[in-house]
Amino acid sequence: MNITTFLIIAAFIIIVGLMVSDKINAVVALPLMAVVLCLIVGVPFKTIMNDVVGKGILGLSDAIFSTLIAAILGEVIRKTGIAEKLIRSAAELGGDNPYVMGILCFLACAFCFIGLSGVGAKIMLGLIVFPIMLSVGVPKVIAAFVMLAGTSIGYFMNVSRWTFIGNLVGLEATDPLIKSTATMVIIPGIIISILLIVAGIKIKGPVFSWAAKKESRDNTKDVPLYAVLAPVIPLLLVFCFQWNVNTALIVGIIYSVATTQWKNKFRGVLDLINKSAYDGFANVAVTVVLMMGIGMVLAAAKQEALLSPIQTLLTAIVPTSTIPVILLFGFIGPFLTMYRGPLNPWGLGAALIGILLTTSLPLGLIVTLAWLYDYYVAVNDPTASQVTWACGYLQIGVGKYTRGTFLVDALFVLVGVIMAVIIFM
Repeated sequence: MNITTFLIIAAFIIIVGLMVSDKINAVVALPLMAVVLCLIVGVPFKTIMNDVVGKGILGLSDAIFSTLIAAILGEVIRKTGIAEKLIRSAAELGGDNPYVMGILCFLACAFCFIGLSGVGAKIMLGLIVFPIMLSVGVPKVIAAFVMLAGTSIGYFMNVSRWTFIGNLVGLEATDPLIKSTATMVIIPGIIISILLIVAGIKIKGPVFSWAAKKESRDNTKDVPLYAVLAPVIPLLLVFCFQWNVNTALIVGIIYSVATTQWKNKFRGVLDLINKSAYDGFANVAVTVVLMMGIGMVLAAAKQEALLSPIQTLLTAIVPTSTIPVILLFGFIGPFLTMYRGPLNPWGLGAALIGILLTTSLPLGLIVTLAWLYDYYVAVNDPTASQVTWACGYLQIGVGKYTRGTFLVDALFVLVGVIMAVIIFM
């Protein structure tokens, strides 16, 4: 190992350590990582400023624009009462059975997040489903998992998320590989999540905390049942008719407005759209900034002076045979995403995923890893905003929640990796 490779590894470890210890957050760490690594390998300062920072900030522009439009759709779905209508309809079907209620709330959250996105939308759903689940005895850890896993399962069919994963691996959102891998892993994800919900309630037993509020907001009373299809409209247009993702999201917004506001003769629709845009952009602002930082890291990783030593290092480390791939990415990989770890696709893992593309690993496997690690982080990482909010709202320790979920979710990642190895290797 030469001095350059040693300095790259040292910088990587130091910046990860700063994030884990909360000295800096990912918004600062990603651009810092991009610049520091380029300086270590001697990339000219002008190139760093122009190509890594200036152009890199636009590297995920497709995903950024899709995220912004999806944020408007999510706010329209929230403000018109569509999301609450769906959740409360599922709750009515569940009655007083904690098992049925937990599973229905999980599926309802997943359905909503086919169209919703962002931490703000997860908080909104949490405020609805948590009191309902706790009122019938669903334990707090399982209640948190229901919302976090449900919303993250929905992302597998969320077209704006397809754009993000596609940008990470250099593919279009509508590429068949993006859709097929998402469809492949969502099935074991749903099965394993439901098994955890049932087992968690069975082991812990019904635990009653507080009663759900019985009153509904006025706007849910006027939401027709067919309006709840709004989250899947963009998915159908992209999946079945190969529409552009942004166009499909805009049609989803129009459908949401048309199906809920016609009774009011569309009074105040422009204000609804304007307010949804304002609030939606605010909800995904941090996500967009993170995407800008990821773009810089990806741009840095493409610099030949940096790519060469990292590629050499990874070639020596990354396995190419079946069993070692499963051991590394299936058994160990999930835990390397925790605490903004090196395989976190919303952090330093974005660069590693990009560099893995230069190895002999099949593209389908790499895309699957991006999907699986994106899910695992969103549900289990103690530093993820939605995880800390859910635990704070439910008054449980983040460590207690993580200990109750991370091993079972690691099983989901392992199953997903095995499936990808069988299909693509």
